[in-house]
Amino acid sequence: MSDPRSALNFPASPWRRMAAAVYDSLLLIALWVVVTMIAVPICHALGLGSNTPLISALRFVVGAAFFGWSWTHGGATPGMLAWHLQVRRIDATALNWPLATGRYAVMLATWALSLLPLLLLLPERLLARIPHPLATAWIDIFLLLMMLAGCLADGRRRAPCDRFSDTEVVLIAAKNKLG
Repeated sequence: MSDPRSALNFPASPWRRMAAAVYDSLLLIALWVVVTMIAVPICHALGLGSNTPLISALRFVVGAAFFGWSWTHGGATPGMLAWHLQVRRIDATALNWPLATGRYAVMLATWALSLLPLLLLLPERLLARIPHPLATAWIDIFLLLMMLAGCLADGRRRAPCDRFSDTEVVLIAAKNKLG
């Protein structure tokens, strides 16, 4: 009997996905810092200021390019490679750019929702600017738990971004380092 991982059909566990997400988020933040360091002086020179939506749009495009290229060329980001994961469509074909961009947008929205309870850790002076922060955090925690329950209840352990793009993240066999 063949190993199911060699056929790339074994769903990735949530903890592996989280570990890969931590790796990839560090890379994404680094890319955003570099883009911001380049874009802010240019925007100031053009008289746009540093809070222009252009910089946010540029960060989105750079992130979509990073994840999109990784997912359309091999199906894995550097973090996913480290944890032996691969994203692929349900029919086992590779992602295309429109699906990869949509998957990135839903993934980004999901992570923003997931990190919202961290608002409660903000200093009191910043917290005062957010309307109903405690209620917002509790609603977010409820939505996050529902999302996690949906992921665990799904036989393929698909997250919202997987459902949106009709993809799944699978465990791939580690390459033999000796040969």
